[in-house]
Amino acid sequence: MLVTGANGFLGQYVCDSLRAAGAVLLTPGRSDLDLSKQAEVEAYFTANTPEFVVHLAAECGGIGANLENPGRYLYANALMGLMLIDASRRYGVEKFVLISTTCAYPKDAPIPLREETIWDGPPVGATGPYGLAKRLLHDALLAYKTQYNFNGVVLVPANLYGPGDHFQPDRSHVVPAMIRRYVDAKAEKHPFVINWGTGRPSREFLHARDAAEAITLALARHDDPNPVNLGTGVETPIAELAEHIAKHAEYEGELRWDTSKPDGQPRRCLDTSRAAVFGFQARTALSDGLKETISWYKKQIH
Repeated sequence: MLVTGANGFLGQYVCDSLRAAGAVLLTPGRSDLDLSKQAEVEAYFTANTPEFVVHLAAECGGIGANLENPGRYLYANALMGLMLIDASRRYGVEKFVLISTTCAYPKDAPIPLREETIWDGPPVGATGPYGLAKRLLHDALLAYKTQYNFNGVVLVPANLYGPGDHFQPDRSHVVPAMIRRYVDAKAEKHPFVINWGTGRPSREFLHARDAAEAITLALARHDDPNPVNLGTGVETPIAELAEHIAKHAEYEGELRWDTSKPDGQPRRCLDTSRAAVFGFQARTALSDGLKETISWYKKQIH
């Protein structure tokens, strides 16, 4: 089984889950396999002929990175996915699992987000080009099912977090960015912390360990190319998230908001009923997951 992005944040959890289920994995890093180069993809499939592919690799980041790289993120993610899907079809892969993103949903889709509304409007905002690339891959798997009877699965996880996440300022998403900010502010005794935006948008947060369990279950039990949401079904305003993190980081200063910065999509909360069909239900409550992640981060910096 080939797992792209195996060395990334989610990839490490997925590999642990798959190995626990008995899978033998191929886990090339970027230096071993450049997914944007067709010759390397062809050579790798010729040499290894994987039976299953889990495609986690992506070029992505937080809102700032998306604002700086809209063309790059659209091009790289579409290119990598299309080449992998076509190579998988031609080399006889039994099942291809694509990990997508809630950025694929349109801005004004009804809440909770249901999979059938993904194409009801354009993905907008800073993450729109990245979301559009993933949408293309959704429809690629539907087209390959129609023409070649190729078995593809699309999973759309909520915002992921957990120990091992990316805490670097240029790569971090909202949870690790806030954790770093509040833990550092506590250590340095800053009187206030400034967060991006208004704090009013909401998101749904899924522990990466739970997402890995869902991917393992889908590999074993799911054979439908239509997208499936993965989440908890719990909607959390960003301001509330900041309060949770400040509390668990033991930061007692003031929380401020820079309203000149973008908020991104106003709301994201998922209808997760499709995932229940193959037996997935998230196990980790947000408060417990945040405590675990903050504890892990503190150990890394001391």
